Amino acid sequence: MAESSRRRVPRSVRIADRLAGLVLGVGGSFAPFALAAAMFWLFWQADLLHPFADWSRVGGWLRGSVSLGLVALAGASPFAVTGALLGRGSDLVRLHLRMVAAVPLAVPAFLLLHWTAPWVSQRFGLPVQHPGWACIALAVGMVPPLWLILSDALERGGGISAAAYALGATPSQVMRTLILPASAPGLVAALLRGFSRAMGETMAVLLVSGNYASAWGGAGGAATVGAALVLDLPEASPGGGLWIDLMRGGLLLTVMTVSVYAVSDRVERRFRSGGQP
Repeated sequence: MAESSRRRVPRSVRIADRLAGLVLGVGGSFAPFALAAAMFWLFWQADLLHPFADWSRVGGWLRGSVSLGLVALAGASPFAVTGALLGRGSDLVRLHLRMVAAVPLAVPAFLLLHWTAPWVSQRFGLPVQHPGWACIALAVGMVPPLWLILSDALERGGGISAAAYALGATPSQVMRTLILPASAPGLVAALLRGFSRAMGETMAVLLVSGNYASAWGGAGGAATVGAALVLDLPEASPGGGLWIDLMRGGLLLTVMTVSVYAVSDRVERRFRSGGQP
């Protein structure tokens, strides 16, 4: 009787579910090969033994990418950590964060470029396009995803914190001695992923930094590797000095972002497995 009363899933729904799983599986399997092929092509085009390339220009682009990523992470981390600590367990907050996290980083950059930056430029003289605006745009866009990841990491201490409350511990003691130490690897993994995303961002940086190189980094009229690729690649001739510099910058940036993400993934795996290697 219980079997007959159980609702049957329509055949079309089952087929659609299997097709979706197949597409996701194929896409997930193809992604590593696509990344490896892209890195091999960049390595081939970079021609690391070429004598006429300008390593100082490549270093300036990389320094700009790393500097913007670090400053943006430093600006986003306090808000994300504070929000994760105060808003733990709230489904409504998580729903809003997921919606905001889906917004591309170019959106806050566009709003800064057309609303905030002109107003500040008129009153304080700061250029409308400046790496500082890129840091603000990246920080604003990084807060929601960081907040979500940090909230998941902090939830790990929920069981032991309930037991500590039952034994008479105060909220500050629970947070300081139980939740934060237990969540530390997850927090580190979240910050590394945020840094990897900010370091490799292109369009948001290009919108609000433009052809601007500063003491933070940048060279040849571009603030970061991504901005240099967008601005200079159409004018670079394959095999020329500028082309090789751009390929070297793209290769090194790819290696750096993938390495940082791999470290964060390793830390998160150990975190979820309870510290086992």
